[in-house]
Amino acid sequence: MGYIETALKLTSIKGMGCRKILKLASQFSDINEVFEATPAELHHQKIISEQQCRELEVGFDQKFIDETMDVLSKSHFQLLTIFDAEYPELLKKIYDPPIVLYINGDFVPEDYDAVSVVGTRVPSAYGKSVTDKIVHELVKNNITVVSGLARGVDTEAHQAAVKYGGRTIAVLGNGIDIVYPAENRGLRNKLIQQGCCCSEFPFGTRPNAPNFPRRNRIISGLSLGTIVVEAGKRSGAVLTAYNSLDQNREVFAVPGRIFDKKSVGTNHLIQKGAKMVTDIDSILEEIDHRRRYYKRQKQIELPLDISQEERKIMDVLVESVHVDEIAEKTNMNISELLSTLLTLEIKGLVRQFPGKMFAKSEY
Repeated sequence: MGYIETALKLTSIKGMGCRKILKLASQFSDINEVFEATPAELHHQKIISEQQCRELEVGFDQKFIDETMDVLSKSHFQLLTIFDAEYPELLKKIYDPPIVLYINGDFVPEDYDAVSVVGTRVPSAYGKSVTDKIVHELVKNNITVVSGLARGVDTEAHQAAVKYGGRTIAVLGNGIDIVYPAENRGLRNKLIQQGCCCSEFPFGTRPNAPNFPRRNRIISGLSLGTIVVEAGKRSGAVLTAYNSLDQNREVFAVPGRIFDKKSVGTNHLIQKGAKMVTDIDSILEEIDHRRRYYKRQKQIELPLDISQEERKIMDVLVESVHVDEIAEKTNMNISELLSTLLTLEIKGLVRQFPGKMFAKSEY
């Protein structure tokens, strides 16, 4: 039995949410073994109810599974499950990752280096201009742009990514077979050539309001950080930023005029500790140490006057390294190490990142 059919069976059982499915899967070496266990064996795990144990045998929605498999066989759509190796690694790490993702287009390993760009559905000229400039810089730095294909900032972000030749991922609040909003059909057709559209909702799901808050956790979950361009205080974009915070990702906000309603949400985020975006460096300095595929600058030669202790540290910094690991590898005590790292920072040879992470300045 393939993972697709297994995942569809599990998700079609009432009350089997993603946390329960993942907890159940953790008890087996392969998720398919769930269907080889007896109801008594499953109930002994004390993860699912007796009723759900019985439904694992006959209670799943076979009509839904057959219809889904039929659409997949006759279309260019794909279905990726959380049990597949290709499932996005960052998304897998959130509290409630979707068990299945319906996809139009392709994920690639480089999409690990992604940032989401979200905001109001009615951006000002300033919001549109800022979105275009930010996305242009993200693309130049080989960062995938994630958004929700909604009207406004989302659309501006995807359009800019396509225009500048970058990768972009659209997360939908409806079935992957439904184009919404309708005016973005052309953009969507271009987008899937440079990334993908994805959704956790089954084929035929309409874009109903309750879907979008669930959609937002995937937008932030696919990203190293979320940038909010313009947004009201209680908007979906701000909620996406809070999702990002809960997922231990970075939160960025573009400052706006204090009397502009479209800037209330972004200014509030900055007030609460979000990183204020003034240029691309204000974004890169927070995420570079977590990236995997960014371009590294040419190796610089170390000055002749560098001390033996400083050279030992520089030899350890092949990539971004935590201060405790540096201390262990250099056999230096923490106070001496921090003092030497500060000297290297002043000399412009080392950069410090959040979480006491250090890297050579060329990274």
